[in-house]
Amino acid sequence: MRESGPLDGEEPEDTTVDLPGRSVEDPASSTDDARGLFVLGAPRSGTTLVGNYLGSSPSVLNLGEYGGFHLAHSIAPSALGAIPGSYREPYLRDLVVHAQWFAEGLAASHQSSWYCDTTPWNILAADRIAADMPDALFILMLRHYSGTVQSLRRSFESGFGWAGTTWAESAEVWATAYRAAGRLPQQRTLAVSYEALCADPETTLELVRQWLEEHDYPATGLDLGQLAISHAPPADGPRPTVGVRVDGDIELQSISSFEPEHWSGDIHRLVWPVVEDVHGDLAARFPTAYLRPAPPARLWVHHDIKGLIPAELSGNW
Repeated sequence: MRESGPLDGEEPEDTTVDLPGRSVEDPASSTDDARGLFVLGAPRSGTTLVGNYLGSSPSVLNLGEYGGFHLAHSIAPSALGAIPGSYREPYLRDLVVHAQWFAEGLAASHQSSWYCDTTPWNILAADRIAADMPDALFILMLRHYSGTVQSLRRSFESGFGWAGTTWAESAEVWATAYRAAGRLPQQRTLAVSYEALCADPETTLELVRQWLEEHDYPATGLDLGQLAISHAPPADGPRPTVGVRVDGDIELQSISSFEPEHWSGDIHRLVWPVVEDVHGDLAARFPTAYLRPAPPARLWVHHDIKGLIPAELSGNW
């Protein structure tokens, strides 16, 4: 059974786009390419929320989770493996060129000077994307493992197997993404705390806008309505958002980035060994952007004889 596609007897939708300024023979033939903004991080770290907001500028084409760069840099090489074909490497390199060519051409067709890609997994190839695109900018969304893992568990409940089948596997999704954080080009990367965004969205977003404008990104005319849209997994239903509609306007509010009442000592014992090293690296590398929510006031673990007993974090938070 196919997962998607036109119904039998229906004409397929025409998704052809005209990409001006390029030719198939010479993908680099354009002399006025759109620049790229990549909003990346672990899945469920606010990349979609912030990316859709920043991508709402009238001068920017919001690609959403485009996926082209992730496909070209990570998925395709992994799928092909070590196949010893003579043209494997030229093909893969051409795929990378096409991912950039398509994004830039699509932006040009919309008369946009920038495009915004919110695919979180671009973080795995950020060093290669940065090398290929020396004028690209990067927003690194940093979210503490606790809130991320909780959200990933809800994603798994909604049918997203990639989010991990266990607490430990969800923790590995977080760790895998942030192991690559150190590869981002420092001068072209702004690390943004999801915890700070939730606690003080107005101040946090203003700092983001200022940094982008200093780097020639058109951070004006942004749609605050994007901040009132919940991107929570379907099984979880709509969740609080930093933007709320009040009498037709958007007001910003503080929300929680973590649910301490749903974190136990047993969960922590499963998650901590997976995240410990990456957590320490992020804290050292981004001391002002990787923030920790307040830990649960008290944790409990199951004891075979005594039942529930209190557990100590001992600084492991």
